[in-house]
Amino acid sequence: MITKIEENDGVMTVYLEGRLDTSVSEATGEDLKPVYETECKEIIIDCTLLEYIASSGLRLFLSMLIDTQPQGKHIIIKNMSQPLRDVFNVTGFSNLFEFI
Repeated sequence: MITKIEENDGVMTVYLEGRLDTSVSEATGEDLKPVYETECKEIIIDCTLLEYIASSGLRLFLSMLIDTQPQGKHIIIKNMSQPLRDVFNVTGFSNLFEFI
């Protein structure tokens, strides 16, 4: 799992690549710490290269949402494949996030 983070013009973009499963969720959670610390109000999670997400990965997404909303931050998920989108639909997570 590769996590890359960029900040440009007040927008943070998080690029996720690979398989977000239990074996990497703890390390990925550490990689995502800048999301909680940034002053950026808009956070885009680019899932173009995300191949798979397990329940532990869904928990990471939910934690980001819960912990950043009180700070006035807005999370947008971008370029999620249909199979991953189906996971979000089945679990009800598609109702929690904005997708582009």
